[in-house]
Amino acid sequence: MDIIKAGGPLMAVIIFLSVAGLSVILERGYYFFKNEKDNGELLINHLEKFIKNNERERAIKACDCFKNTSAKVMKTILIEYNGEKMNCCTYDYLEEKARECALREMPKLEKNMWILALAANVTPLAGLLGTVTGMIGAFTAMSKHGAGDPTVLAFGISQALITTASGLIVAIPALIFYNFYQKKIEKALVDMEKNVVEFINILRKM
Repeated sequence: MDIIKAGGPLMAVIIFLSVAGLSVILERGYYFFKNEKDNGELLINHLEKFIKNNERERAIKACDCFKNTSAKVMKTILIEYNGEKMNCCTYDYLEEKARECALREMPKLEKNMWILALAANVTPLAGLLGTVTGMIGAFTAMSKHGAGDPTVLAFGISQALITTASGLIVAIPALIFYNFYQKKIEKALVDMEKNVVEFINILRKM
């Protein structure tokens, strides 16, 4: 508590962003762990078996057991697929429906990522501003009271260093997790595209 007080009013901004950033880190971690598992090949194998046996409804239900983006897009394809021999027009139509579904799923993948980016970018700037205001306060106090009392200067410098350190402590993990989750999003989209192309090619051979 003393450190927070010593850091000055900008510590409130840093603490608020740290709490917001931490909540996003935990929420996104839970989401990706629960929903975006790399099991596209397993799903495609199940769907291929059901389609070959003309069990389209079972194939659609199987997609619900896999909660990743690929499964949701492939479910959309199955709903639109009528079981007939595919031609170029049908192929293009299913691809278009897959793209529409992927666009609907994108906000779920990117949910609250802007908060993490905000924490990573703003907290070091808030810390830097705290450094500047702390130094200004220190030299202003020194000009009023003279340089005889070192505690006057020390208080301003401590405020400057505390805000800088706090800003970096929040920004570094926020930036690390932001980039980590961005890679997760990219991988989910790449896997989805690869799985959808593979699945549509399977349907074309039916």
